[in-house]
Amino acid sequence: MQSSNTRGGALVGILIGLMAVVGVALVIAVGAGMYVSRHVTVRESRGRTTIETPFGSVQLREGGRFDPAHFGVPVYPGAARQEDSRKLASFELDLGDTHKEFSIVAAEYTTADSVDEVTAFYRDRLPHWMFSSRCRGNAQFEFTEDGYKRIVAIRQQHGRTHIGLASVGGPASN
Repeated sequence: MQSSNTRGGALVGILIGLMAVVGVALVIAVGAGMYVSRHVTVRESRGRTTIETPFGSVQLREGGRFDPAHFGVPVYPGAARQEDSRKLASFELDLGDTHKEFSIVAAEYTTADSVDEVTAFYRDRLPHWMFSSRCRGNAQFEFTEDGYKRIVAIRQQHGRTHIGLASVGGPASN
């Protein structure tokens, strides 16, 4: 009879110990979150946003020019650029001894031609790129080399074929 009381007491002790550990972890997480939120500074100036944290800083620059031919991707003939979709951003990450810089460039085009026609065009023009077919007839081409990645995504939406062009990599490659 004494052994079942000992087992029950041990389980209660273990549960209390676990609850204490969870409570301490929660207090530490909340305290760390409050510290970081009080010590983060965001500044904006001339198209550049700087975020400074206790761990380092991040600088974001938005740009306006985007030319897919600059990174070796042809635009589908007759496709119209979605003017509100042009995106160009450059990021600099500085964590003390570590400094990284990269860019993300993206634009979207549309055409009345079918996904199959657009896919055939890019298969012909980008034969060395990796092709993957997605569900619902969507397609994607990818090319990775020397630390940068190029992507062509093709999908059907609202009766038009949408062509997404993107480049991610070092600033010199975009």
